[in-house]
Amino acid sequence: MRLRAMSQALLSVGSWVRVGGIPAGTLALAIVFGSTAQAVQPILQRGYDAGVSGANLTETLLNTANVGPNTFGLVFRLPVDDNVYAQPLYVPNAVTLERRSHNVLYVATMSDTLYAFDADEGGPALWTVNLARLVNAAPIPMLKFALSGAVQITGNLGILGTPVIDPSTNIMYLVAGTQKNGAMAYTLHAIDIRTGAQPYGPGTLISASYSGSTFDARYETQRMSLALSGNEVVFGFGALEYEYAGNYVGWVMAYNKKTLKQSGAFATVTTGNRGGGIWQSGRPPAVDGAGYVYMFVGNAYGSGYDGVHNFSESVLKLDPSHALKLTDWFTPYNWPTLDNHDQDLSSSGPLLIPGTRLLAGGGKQGELYVLDTANLGKYSANDSQVVQEENINGEGHFRGGPVYWQRSATNGGALLYNWGVGDTVKAYAFGGSKFATAPSLKGTEISIFPGGTLALSANGEQHGSGVLWATIATSGNIEDDPPVPGALHAFDAENLSNELWNSGMNPLRDGYGNFAKIVPPVIANGKVYVATFSNQVAVYGLLRTRGFAPY
Repeated sequence: MRLRAMSQALLSVGSWVRVGGIPAGTLALAIVFGSTAQAVQPILQRGYDAGVSGANLTETLLNTANVGPNTFGLVFRLPVDDNVYAQPLYVPNAVTLERRSHNVLYVATMSDTLYAFDADEGGPALWTVNLARLVNAAPIPMLKFALSGAVQITGNLGILGTPVIDPSTNIMYLVAGTQKNGAMAYTLHAIDIRTGAQPYGPGTLISASYSGSTFDARYETQRMSLALSGNEVVFGFGALEYEYAGNYVGWVMAYNKKTLKQSGAFATVTTGNRGGGIWQSGRPPAVDGAGYVYMFVGNAYGSGYDGVHNFSESVLKLDPSHALKLTDWFTPYNWPTLDNHDQDLSSSGPLLIPGTRLLAGGGKQGELYVLDTANLGKYSANDSQVVQEENINGEGHFRGGPVYWQRSATNGGALLYNWGVGDTVKAYAFGGSKFATAPSLKGTEISIFPGGTLALSANGEQHGSGVLWATIATSGNIEDDPPVPGALHAFDAENLSNELWNSGMNPLRDGYGNFAKIVPPVIANGKVYVATFSNQVAVYGLLRTRGFAPY
C-alpha cells in the first residue's frame, strides 16, 4: 500500500484513548502502512485467512532447526488489564507520526480494552482505548449475571470474540459486551487501527428480530469471532453454559462495514424450546471466494431440526450480500442424538480446503465431516450427501482445531492437524478429495480438556520450515474450575513425534502463567504471541546469544 500523507492519517481522538500512557490530547499518534514491500503476512482475523486455515505460510525466521530449548524462549511480556479470550492480531510495517516504523500487535481484553503494542520490542502500549467507557458503561461482571453458578467465564465478559481488520480502510471491527443500569448489552465498534479513534461514530447497539425471535443479550455470548464478507461484518452468538430451554436462540448477524447498520439477521432455531447457539470455540465463520459464509450450529432443546424454522447441529451456508439468506445447509442423520447428549457440532468451526470447493470440520463427537460447499446436501437419513465422514478423535472433541498446511504432492502433500480432547496430536494426509482414514503423523502426549489449540507456521512448502504450535492446559480443570496453568508446545510439522520445544522445559524462563482457553498462538515475523489468563500476552522468539533476560 502507498504511504499516506501524515496529515490525512491523523484523526481526532478523545480523552479515552491513551498513547504510551499519555492522554492522546497530549501526544497524537497515527499508524499508516509504509511503502516498503513486506513479505510478512498480516494477521487480520482469527485463523489467519478467510478460509480459517490456521496457518501462516510466510514465516521465514522460525524453523525446525532454530526452535529449541537453547535457542528459543520467552523474550518479553505485554501487560494488559484482564484475561484475553480474543486471538491477538498483527499488522506489519506500521509507521508513527514520529516516522518510526512498527510491526503492531493488537490485543483485546475482557475489560473491554484494546491495546496496540510494538510487536518486536514490547514496552508501553502505543495507544489504548476502552470500549466500555466509550458508551458510558462497564464490562459485564459475570458473577452478577452467571446462571446456576456457571464458571465458563469468570471475572468480566468484555471483548470475547476475536475482532477483524479491513486492510483497505485500516478499520478494526469488534463487539464489546457491557452492562449499564443492571442490563447487559453488546455494541459493534469500528476502530481506526492507526489511532484508536472511531471514524464511523460511537458504535451500534446490537439488536435483532427474526421469524418471531428477538435478540436478548442477557442470554447470549458473542463467542464466535468476526469475519468480513464484501461490505459486511459477520458474527454470531450462542449460549454460555446454563442458558436453559426457552432462554436463548443462536444468532448470526451482518452489519454494513461503513454505516454500521444491520444488513441481515438469522436465528437458528425459532420454534419449540429453541437453542442452537453458534460458538465454535471462538473460531470465525469461513468465507469463500464468492462471499458466502459457513458456520456450525450447536444443541437445541426438543425439536431442534425441521429444515424450515429450526437448524440445530447443522452446517449453514448464508449469503451476507442478501440479508444472510440461507442458501444451503447440511444436517447429520444423528442430530437428535447430538442434541440429547450435548454433542455440539459447534464446539469447533469449519475450514475451507484451498484449491477445492470442500469444507472440513467437526464437533464434540469427534467426527470429521468433509462437505461439498456447492451442494451441502441438507438432510439425508444415512448421510449419503457427505463427501467423507471419519471419526478421527475417538470420544475426543474438536475444539480449537483443525488447521491445514497446503503443500503440493511433490513436497509431501497437504496435511490436516488436530489435537482432540484426551488424544494425541495427529496429522491426516489429503488426497485431493478425501483425507486418509489413519493419521500419517502422530505425537505422544495425551491432552486434557480442551485439547490442543493449534496454529502452524512455515515458509511455504519448504522442508524443515514447518512448525506446529499448540497451547494446552497442563493440569487442573479449566472447564469447571478456571484458571489453570498452561504451556506452549512446538512440534516438527513433518514429524509430530519430534517435539522441538515447550515452555515447560525451562519453566522459570519460559512459563507464561494461566492457560487462555481455546485461544490459538499467533506466529509472525519470528515471534510467537500467546494470550493468557494472567493479564499478559507472552512473547516468544529466538534468544539473544548473551545476557538474555525476559522483561
